[in-house]
Amino acid sequence: MAITTGSERARATLAFLRRKITTGEWAVGERIPIEPELSEQTGVGRSTVREAVRSLASIGMLETLPGRGTFVRSAAPTSTLLNEYLADFTLEEILSYRRALEVEAAQQAALHRTDDDIAALEQAAATEMGCTRCPVLGLVNEDADSAFSSRFHRLIFDAAKNRLLASLYSGINDQLRAPEHRGRLANVATGAEMERDHARILAAIKSGDFIDAVHAMVNHVDHDVVIVTAQHEVVPPLARTPEQQQRIANASEHTASALSEA
Repeated sequence: MAITTGSERARATLAFLRRKITTGEWAVGERIPIEPELSEQTGVGRSTVREAVRSLASIGMLETLPGRGTFVRSAAPTSTLLNEYLADFTLEEILSYRRALEVEAAQQAALHRTDDDIAALEQAAATEMGCTRCPVLGLVNEDADSAFSSRFHRLIFDAAKNRLLASLYSGINDQLRAPEHRGRLANVATGAEMERDHARILAAIKSGDFIDAVHAMVNHVDHDVVIVTAQHEVVPPLARTPEQQQRIANASEHTASALSEA
């Protein structure tokens, strides 16, 4: 880096670290190099590196965990800013937005997935078989983050090859983890139903059929994360007529047939 003044060194270092994240060279969830290594890579002092890391942490792109290191939290500063923005919206509105992101991600994943993406999705689906996290989020004594920790779902966003979609999804999940939503959300599917849904989504993405991918994901998000009342009664995400529900069922059966033939 051709740098002269302290402020120029700071800006260049910040740009260097941010570029590593936004290009995906440092993936979300990955631990970044330690401070001495970053200092050597950038050619600046440790204090400059430390300040750059703090700046990216302040906007939610990095997170430093004592004794463990610094990890990439988001590929863009969207999560932190989005959390502040979403605080003004109802839980119903936030979940509706999450549904839209997942459906779009499934569609784009079917169009843009690579062989490596398929292999990763297959491994994640196999790893998550035998799900015991249902229902979750305040209805049983489990980790409140568990409904949002599915690697399968995150990999769909990776396969979509759209970093903004992935960043927005991460921000939505952060907001849904907020204390005010505890006890209001549940996953009402059984483990077997979750496995069936994931298999259908995977089959559609693997075959490159974005229409089936959309139908499979729409069917899945209906019971993936839903709102419940204080009496644990499910609030339907969408009001549908019996005829409309039958059309969705028919589309799901079509995807299931594709799975059996795959």
